[in-house]
Amino acid sequence: MHVARHLFCLLSAALLLPLTPSSAQSAASSTHTDLRRTAEAAYQRKDFAAARDAYAAALALRPDSPRYLYHLAATQALTGRTDDALATLHRLTALGVAPAVERDPAFASLQGSRAFNAIRTALAANREPQGEANLLVELPGRTGIIEGIAFRDRTGDLFLGDVHQRCIWRRDRDGRVTRYSAEDEELFGVFGLALDETRQTLWAATSAVPEMSGFTPEQKGRAALAAFSLVTGELLRVIDVPSDGRDHVLGDLVVAPDGTIYATDSAAPIIWRYLPGGEEMDKLVEYPDFVSLQGLVLTNRTLIVADFANGLFAIDLSESAPVVRAFTPPPNATLAGLDGLAPAPDGLFAVQNGVSPQRVIRITLSADLTAITSLTVLASAFPHLDDLALVTLVNGRPTFIANAGWENFDPTKSAHPPAHAVRIFQATPP
Repeated sequence: MHVARHLFCLLSAALLLPLTPSSAQSAASSTHTDLRRTAEAAYQRKDFAAARDAYAAALALRPDSPRYLYHLAATQALTGRTDDALATLHRLTALGVAPAVERDPAFASLQGSRAFNAIRTALAANREPQGEANLLVELPGRTGIIEGIAFRDRTGDLFLGDVHQRCIWRRDRDGRVTRYSAEDEELFGVFGLALDETRQTLWAATSAVPEMSGFTPEQKGRAALAAFSLVTGELLRVIDVPSDGRDHVLGDLVVAPDGTIYATDSAAPIIWRYLPGGEEMDKLVEYPDFVSLQGLVLTNRTLIVADFANGLFAIDLSESAPVVRAFTPPPNATLAGLDGLAPAPDGLFAVQNGVSPQRVIRITLSADLTAITSLTVLASAFPHLDDLALVTLVNGRPTFIANAGWENFDPTKSAHPPAHAVRIFQATPP
């Protein structure tokens, strides 16, 4: 969810005071985001040694972070630690990512060396297409932001959530695209979508964000779940996030077999629960390591939840109180920048739009859902495979949105996103 990425970057821009003897004593209790902000502040005042040390401390807490590896290598190079910078860049390329290291003047001291040329070769290899991505649908001339996606096996309908136009679109099996939600319905921007066939309901996560048409400052921080009839298309009910003085952005949701809705709130950040027939949603869990919650899937009594900053969490719902556990990434892999999730037979599919190049991956989990056994890139670096949004399953295959409309739209400069072709791709699992 790109608005959550924007919020996450705004948090990054908040500058902390430089490390002093007293603040250094408390560094051990700092989070990696605290240390990142310290590093950014030091970098801005050109104290590259202090920035280097803070990035190293952040990386120790989040060792799979491409961002921390990149900036640590840059500050190592700027402070004359050439061998350390090259070793850090090797770790970065091993993650399969390819930031624009070659164009960064911070690495000028490494240019032309045999070791840096090897890094350039590895980066070039990471920019080559991997896996397979087949174009399923192309929607030309869209002026919205297509974020949510759900497929109805029974009818062949593809539902699409539009953040900017504040509506749901339906593409039928013959390729006709029509507006599903009524023109006069006062929805916020529509993010994630989820189907409940048992109860003939389409659920939508809606949130008031600056990228939606007609946004006003008074709406900031409001969010809700909206339920539509799959029989008539009628809006059945809207359940607002309880007002608690904080901003809220509902970005994705999942429906349990009993009809319970679980939804991620990237701004608070909280996982909300709505029980069937209830009047309001309640807070399921709030956790210190939640920063920017994104997609989620439900496997038996375990929620698997993506966090854009902190990777992947399992939430055991079988106990009287939810139990949260973070997954450890496998070697030479990163869980940073995860967005949408969809279930796979032995784990899950994930959109990873917070790395470069953006990609779709398969994460295989142990049978007891306590460990990641492998991470495989399914689709990366193909033409038009950027500005990725959420993912669903179509005939069992991960199907995801590209060129959603976020990346070329600045609501402070124009009223609408420029017309663009939204593309829906399918990846092919091995």
